Amino acid sequence: MTWVAIGGGVVAIIALGLTAYYYPKLKPAISAARQAQRLAHDVATKISQQDFSAARTDVDELQDRVETINRQLGRAQGLRSWPFIGRQYRAAVDLVAVGGSSVRAVRSLVDFTARLFEPFAGRGRISLSSITPAEKGLLLSNIASREEDLKAAQESIHLAAQTLARIPEHGLIGPLLRVVGPLKQQFPLITQALDQAIPATHLLPPILGYPKEKTYLFLLQNNTELRPSGGFIGTYGLLKVSAGEIISLKTDNSYNLDEAAKKLPVVEPPAALKKYLKQNAWYFRDSNWSPDFPTSAEQALLFYQREGGAKNVDGVLAVTPTTISALLKLVGPIKVGEIEFTADNFVDKLQAYVDVGYKSDGQSAAQRKDIIGLMTKELVDRLMKLPIAEWKDVFLIISQQLNAKQLLLYMREAAVQSLLAEQNWAGAIDRTPDVDSLLVVDANLASLKTDLVMARSYFYTVKLDGDRPLAELVITYKHTGKFDWRTNWRITRYNTYVRVYVPGGSELVSSTGAQKQERSNAAGEVTTTSELGKTVFGAYKSIEPGTESQLKLTYRLPIAVGQQLKQRVYRLQWQKQAGMQTPSISLAIDSPNRRPQSVDGLDNTARLSQSGISFSGPLAQDRAIAVRY
Repeated sequence: MTWVAIGGGVVAIIALGLTAYYYPKLKPAISAARQAQRLAHDVATKISQQDFSAARTDVDELQDRVETINRQLGRAQGLRSWPFIGRQYRAAVDLVAVGGSSVRAVRSLVDFTARLFEPFAGRGRISLSSITPAEKGLLLSNIASREEDLKAAQESIHLAAQTLARIPEHGLIGPLLRVVGPLKQQFPLITQALDQAIPATHLLPPILGYPKEKTYLFLLQNNTELRPSGGFIGTYGLLKVSAGEIISLKTDNSYNLDEAAKKLPVVEPPAALKKYLKQNAWYFRDSNWSPDFPTSAEQALLFYQREGGAKNVDGVLAVTPTTISALLKLVGPIKVGEIEFTADNFVDKLQAYVDVGYKSDGQSAAQRKDIIGLMTKELVDRLMKLPIAEWKDVFLIISQQLNAKQLLLYMREAAVQSLLAEQNWAGAIDRTPDVDSLLVVDANLASLKTDLVMARSYFYTVKLDGDRPLAELVITYKHTGKFDWRTNWRITRYNTYVRVYVPGGSELVSSTGAQKQERSNAAGEVTTTSELGKTVFGAYKSIEPGTESQLKLTYRLPIAVGQQLKQRVYRLQWQKQAGMQTPSISLAIDSPNRRPQSVDGLDNTARLSQSGISFSGPLAQDRAIAVRY
């Protein structure tokens, strides 16, 4: 709730002291602003305590304070016409309006939460572990039926965002800038959270097994050994949920499952696995070869069931250690035997145990990953014991991990899968027609955990000139690792088969940096194939520790991308690989004879020039970029 305090309180304090001439008239407003700030924090506290009556009272009082500030500002309208101070005054008025809309949003959220908990009134702070299965079902049913409150909050927040957008980012005094800047960064996240909360009310009940029990294939994708849809599948499991209650979760080593495949007819592996990993058969553990998670999920189910797994499975749930670390940060350290896992050490300690530590613990190679199941069970138990009022924090973590593609869901129920795809939570390849698109996909083929020490950056340049725009992509790999138990003294380099997914119909013009094999300076080929409606450029790269290496591709985009400019727009769908830690990106759009007027999807740091746009920043999640001319 701190953003409410900023929007409705502190902002006004800063803006109202602009001139000594008006200060006596505005002194009451400054006092009201300070009270508004305190009340905003009180609202958040009372919601977490499930004291909704007191929270509503505080919201009413907060609304009164915002109205008081607005009236006091009205007495100083003479400031509006001053050349410099007028800009500050108008910004203050708009910021108070942002506060007012935010208060209305909070009122709707208080109503939503209060009605959700109404059946449990008088029972104190409840958790999922403290209510019966029937009550869990009732809670899920209530979530699905209270959409109107969330829509009211969404409408108010979007109105606040529109008001905030018209406040200039330049020409404001330092104190105002220090408020406007963070607000402009926070509000996209706030609006996104509310926009996603509404479809989540429809997704949560069926995913959590209400009204019908669900069974999931569980995949732990180790993203320190990156694979196309998240990471190497070293551990799998079968998860059953009913009405928000976990009925069972059994995990096992993927290699144990793949033993059964040795007695079955050989399945031909993807060409790169056969060529660079010398694999002559395709197994469950390598099933996530497609960067399109629905495709990989179906492939995983096919191998799982072929090798003896359960037949009636409703979907696939895949997580990376990144997601588990984020949840550990919320619930605190978990101790399994003599090992204490924390958010900061989870990846290192787990890897050390399953690689060498299990031996001193008296475990066999087949049992070395049992610790994952034990740790996961304790993590789930901790989450179930959290007061339900604190599940907003769980929802935020889950939505962040879904957006970052560290958590992936696939449902065989078409209606639910469609909702996941609409929210871009399906981990699917974007297939928007007639726009530019880019997705870089690495597959770690060294069987080592070196993605933990790999830094990536992408520089994409596109010249919007002629019928077929010319594009250039430079991928830079920096290996920051050194000799240790992760990289092994025998093989220290990072070997990857990289695929670049671009619009279907693109044509490669030239390339540099592809390698024929590891420990060789001989140039390798860049293959061109078609997959999932995209043109795919594939190449092999090998990077030694402490070195940096590049792959450069120059290609022509299809005519359809160039024809966007007839509508005075250029669109780029830049997707992030599932499981990958955030790479840095740079974008340069050269549009001769066309001056960009606005850009969406590039934060507030994109630079617009007479004939182009430049941007550098993180690729924490997919970016839908639109430039209008």
